[in-house]
Amino acid sequence: MASERADFRPDIEGIRGIAILLVVAFHAGVSWMSGGFVGVDVFFVLSGFLITGLLAREVTSTGDVDLGEFYARRARRLLPAFLVVVVATIALALWIYAPIDQRPIAAHARNVALHYGNVAFAREAVDYHASSGNPFLHTWSLAVEEQFYIIWPLLFVVMARLENGEPTTARMTRRLGIGIAVTGALSFIVSLWLTRAAQPWAFFGMPTRIWEFALGGLISFDAARLSKISTKSGTLLQASGLAAIAGASLFYNQATPYPGLAAVVPVLGTAVILVGGMATPAGAITRGLGTSGLRWFGRVSYSWYLWHWPLVGLGAVIDWRIGVAGRLAWSGVALVLAVLTLRFVEEPARHSSWLRERSYSLNLVALGASLSAVLIAYGAMLVAQRRVSSPAQRLYTAAREDGMEHDCWGSLLENATAPCVFGDRNAKETVVLMGDSHAEHWLPAVDRIGKERGWKVIAMVKPACPVADVPELVNGRLKRRYTECTTWRRAMLRRIVGLRPMAVILSSYDHYMPARGKLSESGVTPATWRDGLRRTYSLLSSARINTIVMRDVPQPGFDVPACLSRRAAGAPFRMRECEYDRDESVSPRAITAQNEAARGLDRVAFVDMTGRLCARSPCAVALRGAVVYRDDDHLTATFSRAEAPVLGDRISAAVSRLERGAR
Repeated sequence: MASERADFRPDIEGIRGIAILLVVAFHAGVSWMSGGFVGVDVFFVLSGFLITGLLAREVTSTGDVDLGEFYARRARRLLPAFLVVVVATIALALWIYAPIDQRPIAAHARNVALHYGNVAFAREAVDYHASSGNPFLHTWSLAVEEQFYIIWPLLFVVMARLENGEPTTARMTRRLGIGIAVTGALSFIVSLWLTRAAQPWAFFGMPTRIWEFALGGLISFDAARLSKISTKSGTLLQASGLAAIAGASLFYNQATPYPGLAAVVPVLGTAVILVGGMATPAGAITRGLGTSGLRWFGRVSYSWYLWHWPLVGLGAVIDWRIGVAGRLAWSGVALVLAVLTLRFVEEPARHSSWLRERSYSLNLVALGASLSAVLIAYGAMLVAQRRVSSPAQRLYTAAREDGMEHDCWGSLLENATAPCVFGDRNAKETVVLMGDSHAEHWLPAVDRIGKERGWKVIAMVKPACPVADVPELVNGRLKRRYTECTTWRRAMLRRIVGLRPMAVILSSYDHYMPARGKLSESGVTPATWRDGLRRTYSLLSSARINTIVMRDVPQPGFDVPACLSRRAAGAPFRMRECEYDRDESVSPRAITAQNEAARGLDRVAFVDMTGRLCARSPCAVALRGAVVYRDDDHLTATFSRAEAPVLGDRISAAVSRLERGAR
């Protein structure tokens, strides 16, 4: 996201302005900008173009690269604003966030200050589209750029060293072009492979993004020839590039496999805009991109990018019903801070003659400043640890981790192999609990029921894998069809038919199906969801197996332990109570789909525990001495286990009704 003043092009500053507007709109949750995250790819291409051009001019004129001077320029440009925002975000987290969330945030700040936050996010398999609570998540792209700035000049140094004697400009340019092209091609191949095999590494990794920088770099190498294309062709390229970026922003979403092949559209779009601008420096589109408004956003883009995501997250902590308007308002506050940061931090550091004259010592200062931020983050971790040591905070920390220990499921890609038998293991009557995590959170209750009523309980659970037979389902983390779920589900259903259990209990998260509209980002429509449920219910019913369908639990819409933790700590700006509205927490569409799927089947009955979680609005999230949820939609094991007597009675009654009806 850096800019260089050499050979300045106003249209590039305007493109940067478009990119930051896309990213901010996406992070604000603007529905029609579901692919606005591609703005980051636009930044990568621009950085590759500008930095490669800078290095190429230096190496072809001097035969080498002054690494100390290069790194010092990067430090002056990037570090001051970056470190200011990192330290400010740590301070805001300690002031505003729930005590139980402060230590993880400080730990992320430590990684970010060391410039490898992207690696940490990839290692933790973070879902970029589902991790809004991390105020440092956006820094992954900055880490990618910083790592690029470290290795990219080394490529030029190596190429220069390979020359014997005095290099010619043409030969050096040719060698560098080949080196960049080969590096970019290898990066692209790895990106394609990892997007399917290990998507977080493909998304957050620097090696899988190098090709985006490299494409911009290749354009800078061939600038003289590319600038000679016709004006008409240049205008067409610019229009096509803008259309490609707009199309990706409008039609991509969290289910899009990314980066992979999908990243080609915005990356190539940015590249052809750059090429078109060379051919039409006075064209209408070039002038439009160079308008003062877009250029202003381009100038402030770096600081705005730094500030906007922490403030949007802060707004959501203060008011979990913040909405799109609220996130845009906080982004506006961030823009004000960005302008101040540009004026009083970025520009003074960038233009300081004192710093320019001390390039080599500046690198040591930059390293020291980064290590100081690491120490501040470590200190924040210690402060946060003390804050969660009170009895009340320990309760909410425990609630966050309150799940049942078992080995009954593996990863998204692998199935558990350990025997998953609970309840009375020696009983003759067998009950199967099948579904995703919204079946698993009932396992503590069903386990207790089995022990008390003499049922052997077999658990068949897999993350993010619903009971509905929907091969169309796209997994948000894998960014592709969840074929492993389909294979597992069908295998489990065959196993259930072979077991002939007294009953099978089915439970799934309701929101694979869209809450509104015709298609969810999981690739599921109301019709495909209903039909998928029908196939599962029918298979079990035709095998004359009693099928108990659990209605899904209400969705509070906020992180329950965090909300309770904030209120117990007396954190400022507690705008809402930790409670939710019953009508808004359930999905009438999902209930209708279940009812329609079961119509005419004589072995299917429903059990609804909603009244036990919320008898009337507003609904509390701590009931009968227990915290109900361990996050924003999963029950704590403590609450689940406590509901065993009621759930057991309802399951037994449902089974009795089915048995009577079958006689």
